[in-house]
Amino acid sequence: GSTVRRPKEDFVALRNVLLTIHILGVIVWLGFGTYELLLSREIRRARDTPLEIDLIRIYGRYAGLVALATLVVAAAGVLMSVILGWGFFTSLWLGTKQAIMLLILADMAYLVPTFIATAKATAALTHPGGSVLDRTRQMLERIERHVLPMRLGALAAVILAVWKPVV
Repeated sequence: GSTVRRPKEDFVALRNVLLTIHILGVIVWLGFGTYELLLSREIRRARDTPLEIDLIRIYGRYAGLVALATLVVAAAGVLMSVILGWGFFTSLWLGTKQAIMLLILADMAYLVPTFIATAKATAALTHPGGSVLDRTRQMLERIERHVLPMRLGALAAVILAVWKPVV
């Protein structure tokens, strides 16, 4: 015959799906964040060469994936907190992770105009040198000053998820 799922089984299944989405989002977030970090280093090394523009374009092409992964991680986290009843700021490890994510999302929101301007400037790059390249460099440096703390926050959140300190 047919089997009827019990509410507890549904809860466990939902938890597993949300947790899987959350963890996959974190993997993409940290993976592309690391790629972005290495690529920004290569952009600085290629300064004033034709390769610099190509690297900036590659950076711009994939930078949105970091933001998308961040939003997936945040959405899955919110859903787990709401639907699974974990709540917000209910324990030290979870509350700290949630505070870190709020700060990261606020910083991302603050940077949206810079992200948009950088994408437009990157699309307009045609040759080494010039004011467009200088402006693009300045915006990328500004973004990097914000992204570094975001990366450190993401790493801290992963450590908290594994360690789960109890106080």
